[in-house]
Amino acid sequence: KEFNLIFSAHGLPQKIVDNGDPYEKQMIEHVEILSKKLEEKNIDFKSINLAYQSKVGPMKWLEPSLEDKLNSFKDEKVIIYPLSFIIDNSETDFELDIEYRHIANNLGIKEYKVCKCVNDSEEFVEAIKDICNI
Repeated sequence: KEFNLIFSAHGLPQKIVDNGDPYEKQMIEHVEILSKKLEEKNIDFKSINLAYQSKVGPMKWLEPSLEDKLNSFKDEKVIIYPLSFIIDNSETDFELDIEYRHIANNLGIKEYKVCKCVNDSEEFVEAIKDICNI
């Protein structure tokens, strides 16, 4: 209850979404589904949020950026969950756990935690096998 949960999805240029890509809608729906699952298990957070990471270049990208979202939580605690990633990689390990941690520290975030991706957990492997009917 003392942590703000931020689901961090990989960013996408806004023009791609404007041209009909369903990604933003899918991320919003994903957060809604996960929020309901957390509620069903009586896992409460101070707030549940969606933000986007990995913006490059000058064009407009999906918002809010993770950095902008972190600005909302000065003197608070946050947990970052990499939403659109299934394996830890440079964007989850380096970007979230090093670059954004530095930003969070500079903003005065009290505590900053990053969840690991599902990677090769047995449950995840079994879920993929079930989906693929293997």
